[in-house]
Amino acid sequence: MSRTGAFQLAITTAVLALCGATAQAQQVGTASAVNPAATANLKTITIGQSIAHKERIQTKSSGSVQLLFLDKTSMTIGPNSDLTIDEYVYDPSANTGKLAATLGKGALRFVGGQISHNGDAEIKTASALIGIRGGVMMTDGKGGIYSGYGTMTVNSGGQTVTLGAGEFTQTQAGGPPTPPGLPPPGFVQKQIARFQSAAGQTGGARRGAASPANVAAAEHSATGSPGGLVTGSGAPPSPAPPTIVQQVNAITSAFTQSIQTSNQAAALQEIVQDRPTGGNNTPPIDNSPRPSATLTGYVGGLDVVNLNNTNQAPDSRPITGTAAINLDAANNRVQGNLDIYAYDPANPFTQLAQSIHALLQFGSTGSTGPANSGYSNYNNFYANIPDNSTVNNKAVTGVLVSANGIAANQVVTGAIPNLTACQCDYTRWGFWAVSAANGNATPDEALIGTWVAGRPVGSISDVPTTGTATYTGHVIANVNSAGFVAGGFSNAVDFGARSGAVSVTNLDGANYAGTVNFNNDPRNFGGTIAGNVGGRSMALQGSFFQGAHSPVGEMGGSVAISGANNYLGSGIFAASKR
Repeated sequence: MSRTGAFQLAITTAVLALCGATAQAQQVGTASAVNPAATANLKTITIGQSIAHKERIQTKSSGSVQLLFLDKTSMTIGPNSDLTIDEYVYDPSANTGKLAATLGKGALRFVGGQISHNGDAEIKTASALIGIRGGVMMTDGKGGIYSGYGTMTVNSGGQTVTLGAGEFTQTQAGGPPTPPGLPPPGFVQKQIARFQSAAGQTGGARRGAASPANVAAAEHSATGSPGGLVTGSGAPPSPAPPTIVQQVNAITSAFTQSIQTSNQAAALQEIVQDRPTGGNNTPPIDNSPRPSATLTGYVGGLDVVNLNNTNQAPDSRPITGTAAINLDAANNRVQGNLDIYAYDPANPFTQLAQSIHALLQFGSTGSTGPANSGYSNYNNFYANIPDNSTVNNKAVTGVLVSANGIAANQVVTGAIPNLTACQCDYTRWGFWAVSAANGNATPDEALIGTWVAGRPVGSISDVPTTGTATYTGHVIANVNSAGFVAGGFSNAVDFGARSGAVSVTNLDGANYAGTVNFNNDPRNFGGTIAGNVGGRSMALQGSFFQGAHSPVGEMGGSVAISGANNYLGSGIFAASKR
């Protein structure tokens, strides 16, 4: 089944239609994905089935189920688990309510909706009481509790600890929780694997929405051919640095999960729209936030070459460039175009020769030809490089995925515990990875990075000429010695002075500060800021993007980082106006 429900499935209207306002007052949600051997009050669950107040959900060794509640909370219940919904009250007009559940045994992944934003969500386990505020939580059924996002309190043995994003605590019956810290190695990935479909399982999706052929094709495209960059193992040939191996492993999991998410969302939406909502048998209107849109922005990452040279360690070159993401709601397709350049490793702010340039296309739009992509909603989409593609006379395979949906974000936060992502309305960001090979040879080049794209500012006159504003968000970069790292981002903009005071905090152990200046076109800006360790510096180029409440409500751009001892990195930033 889909890697869980933390993807913000935009089907609230349809789910409410299923509820039937008064006739089914006790209904609290829907089974959005189901694998066999999952029961509700001893009745086998099917996808699309209503879930009621006081429902008891039990799964066997091959069973799992994902529940989507009216307030967009989702729970994924793993194999050999037993969960009871003790209390669920939700007022959609005020977006308030209360949720309480008891996990008698087994594994659970909780992704908070509107109720948890007010801190009124509680999960009781055999050893602890967990209070969740706007967060993502996983527990393994053995007392291990992980906070992937937001904050939560864990009470056990009369003592309470508070977990932030990326923190873990171990509990035991009658004893206090351990102090917050990093999760044990592999904990996040192991739990995610428990929530995934086993071989041959589809999460209850009907043929057509996620047929075996379509699922197989999507999984093949996401995992690549044997020896490719994004194979199931994710490991480029030796002697690639372990950091490259680890980051590809984590991101490949996110890619696969996003693909499964799209299949499950499509299947559930199909079932919902098959249900009549009234006497006229009219299907519900789909008010999902799934617009057709073109987003533009930036790309960053590393180009790792010489992977097949057993006599020389791989070399890394920073990459920057531009990105265009086309979302085609009519055909459920996505096309991503990246225009990238490699930079001189000795000076990541100096572009190499024009020949070190690539135009990459992921997926396609329109109604003809292979889709090579999936568009579940504005937070969850992916696109693969079409089969048999070549770029600069090299055979390439690759994938691009949004990281805004929790489907990808949970894996990401497990690999990058410092990441607290931008709470952007329109701007989106994500990961991309490409492998390249000469002829039929084993891939000898790996390009791995991030992208950010938003709604362009309409005209120069939309940029204010007076006043100030502060934008906050995150930076995420691929660093040659550390893999993907994340830090906080802030830009205090003075529109009258046409400049911004930028600070980047806790990015691979360094803080950066300095000034960026508007370009002649004030919709764009750039500059270089200084780090406080290792002689590091960071070049930024970025743009204002539209926000929900301002024509310049958000921003995004690329970063290139250099420092002593051949320290190199490149990535993106995204931020919204406070």
